[in-house]
Formats: sequence, structure tokens, C-alpha cells
Amino acid sequence: MISGSGTGITFKPFFVMVWISITTLSLVAALLGTISLAKAGLIVAGSAVGLFLLVSDFFRYLLHINVTTSFPIQLKGMLIAFISSYFYVLVFLPLFFLDYSKKEEFALYLIGYSLLSMIWLLILFRRIRLIDDTPSTFLSSAAQGYVELEGKVALYDGEVVRGPSDNLPVMVWYRRYFLTSSAGFILEDDKGRCTIDPRDAEIITPLYHYIGILYRAIYPHETIYVLGYLETLSKHRTELERKSLVMTKLVGWKRNRFRFLDYFDSNNDGKIDATEMRAAHQAAERNVDNELEDVYLEPATHTISAPQDGRPFLLSSIHPDELIVNYKRSAIFHVFVWLTFAIFSLLL
Repeated sequence: MISGSGTGITFKPFFVMVWISITTLSLVAALLGTISLAKAGLIVAGSAVGLFLLVSDFFRYLLHINVTTSFPIQLKGMLIAFISSYFYVLVFLPLFFLDYSKKEEFALYLIGYSLLSMIWLLILFRRIRLIDDTPSTFLSSAAQGYVELEGKVALYDGEVVRGPSDNLPVMVWYRRYFLTSSAGFILEDDKGRCTIDPRDAEIITPLYHYIGILYRAIYPHETIYVLGYLETLSKHRTELERKSLVMTKLVGWKRNRFRFLDYFDSNNDGKIDATEMRAAHQAAERNVDNELEDVYLEPATHTISAPQDGRPFLLSSIHPDELIVNYKRSAIFHVFVWLTFAIFSLLL
């Protein structure tokens, strides 16, 4: 990933692959004589400029629209949803209107479809491996970094109303067209809570319909699957710091000698022997662990946001097993299209 801090531009592999496919198709068309070399150059240059504007923040000013989530990420999410759905077959409609007597032109279209299916296959395969290979964990035991979590969502404590309209049910997140909510929300599992920052997330939900309004949403108490970067704001859960807290707890207990003896002098000889000291140390460990568990119930302790290394930030109200099955089915379809169209173009 190459990024420019001054412009907020992030060139992700997805957009590079799209540009390479457009460039390849244009050069093949020029070599076959379908278009001139100058026109192919204009297409390549124009697509480069278009993708540059798309992945940068400049489009916000050019289109004069106010969006709260990265438009390229929304576009990528919608495209992945499209290529993994039954609606993708609509892409092949132009093939029924071609003049099959022009074999070179027909072969060019087949090459184009084959290249697109190869790109979609690579994207789907990467998505499948990412979801399948990232181990699921709990908040209490999750290490900082790229993690997979599953839990129920909720509004912030004290917040009871959120949504795009009074006519719609309460939501923790919603999208209508390209207008997307950016406010964070809480994720809870059996071991703790964390804050989700949905900005720059690819959010996968069913399409809902309510009183003529189409929208996507995540509702309170709904179970979601999260793949993103976990950061712990209270960084005292390392083993070294835990031991330091245990020693601090023991020192505090020892300051009140009579109370310390009362609790841990099991043989009532007026002093603490090695066995009793071990019991006191174990009690201090249990006490510290209980206090740390209480800290992890605070939602601000953990935050999950977009990784900085280019890996996807996914929030899905659809179970990951269902997503993987859908992606695998679509990947098999694109393998078939890729190989079949490539062979037919060579035969032509």
C-alpha cells in the first residue's frame, strides 16, 4: 500500500488491478485494430486520472457531496457484493447483441470477460482466506492487532435513539444510498465490551425495505461479525505489568500488619511463613485479575477500527460461514467463466 499523507490518497491493490485490466483491454483492442493506438492511450490515461480522483478525497469537492465513510470502500464493498450475487449474470447481456461474424471483436470481448473474472476470482479468494484463516477470539483474551470477533451490538450507554428518520426503527448503523452513519457503537461478547469505529469499514448487511425506503442497517442486540484492528487503550494487561500490580497489592496489604496476619496467618503463630506468603500472593493475583476484568467491561478500553496495512475492515450482520459459502460459490462460477472464455477466445 502506498499512501500520501498530504492528500489522503491510498492506492490499494484492488484499484491497481482494475487499472491494469483496463490498460490490458485497451492495448489488446489497439493491437487487433478495433481502436486506434491514440484512443487506447487516452483510455489508459483517463482511467488512471479517474481512479486517482476516486481513491483520493478530491471527489468530495468535485461532486459537492457530504459522505462520512470512504467512498472507494463503499464502492468496493458494493462491487464485491455484486460479483458474488446472481445479478452478476446481467454483465453478459452485451454478448447477445454482438455480431458473431466479427471474430476479432468477439474474441476481444471474451478476453475482457475472462480478465475480469480472473480479477474477481483473486479478490474473492483473498476474502475467503482472510475470513477462514483469522482465528476467532474473545475481548478478554484478544491480543492487539488484526482480530476476528463476534458479539452483539448496542448503542452507547444512555443513548436510546439513532437513525436516519423518525419513521424508521432505532439503529446503531445505517446507510441510505451513499449517505452513511459514522457514529461508533458498542460490541459486547461474553467476556467484555469494545467500541467499534465504523468509518472506513466495509459493512455487509441485508437490504431492508420499510414504507418505500430502501436501506441497510445494523440493529441493537443484533449479532455481528467483525474483522479489524483491535487497540487496547488501557495497556496494563501484559504479564510484566500484571506482576507489578500484584506486588503493589501485596505491599499495600503488608502495610497493615495486623490485618495481614489476621487474613493469612493460618497457624496463628504471629508471623507469615513461606506457605502463607504463597497463599497471600495467590489471593493478590485473584484480586488483581478481578479488578482487571472489571476494567475490561468499560467500552472505551478497546477500540476496533480500520487497519493501516491495507487489510479489509469488515463488519457483517451475516454469519461468516454463510459469507464463505456465498464467496466460494461465486469463485467457482468465475473460474468457469475465466477458463471457458479464455479457451474460446484462443480458438477464435
